[in-house]
Amino acid sequence: MKPELDQVEARILGCLIEKSYLTPDQYPLSFNALLNACNQKTSREPVMELDVDAVAKGLAGLKDKSLAAERFGARVPKYAHHAELLRVGEAPETLGMVCMLLLRGPQTAAELRARTERIAQFQDNAAVEAVLEKLASHGDGPFVVRQARGRWAHTLSGAVAGAAALPDAAPSADRVSALEERVAALEALTAELKTRLGA
Repeated sequence: MKPELDQVEARILGCLIEKSYLTPDQYPLSFNALLNACNQKTSREPVMELDVDAVAKGLAGLKDKSLAAERFGARVPKYAHHAELLRVGEAPETLGMVCMLLLRGPQTAAELRARTERIAQFQDNAAVEAVLEKLASHGDGPFVVRQARGRWAHTLSGAVAGAAALPDAAPSADRVSALEERVAALEALTAELKTRLGA
């Protein structure tokens, strides 16, 4: 069953995924490093100003959902994600999409392609769309939904306002019949206009 994250849990999970790729030498993250990542002024939408208590509560929530864990052995406890338990797949392309949507809100395929390039490389926007479509039709999901103007949003924090249904794979028989009638009428009109022009 897909977990539902509050805004702080979503930010923490996104930060842990991001830093596991971008700063692997400092990952898992100490609590202070995680707090700073959550409150970053760049690459975040919205920008947050979380305090120690909010991040501690968010971490506890993620640990309850088995999506984060505390690692011991260093001078201070460190924290790692278990996003693989979302079952979206462990490929950088997939986790990169989820990560950017958690950190920066709804985005177009072009924006996601540019913003995930340090995590995963996509040949073109169509390749990004293919990953998004897979996440949208995932058996345990949907994990993302398409919105107006070609933007995509994650669904890990519940229903998304303005989500558009993905088009059906094939049009209905009634719709095909109506389209055929319109084409026939247009062809007849075109033939009549040609005759008049010829005269």
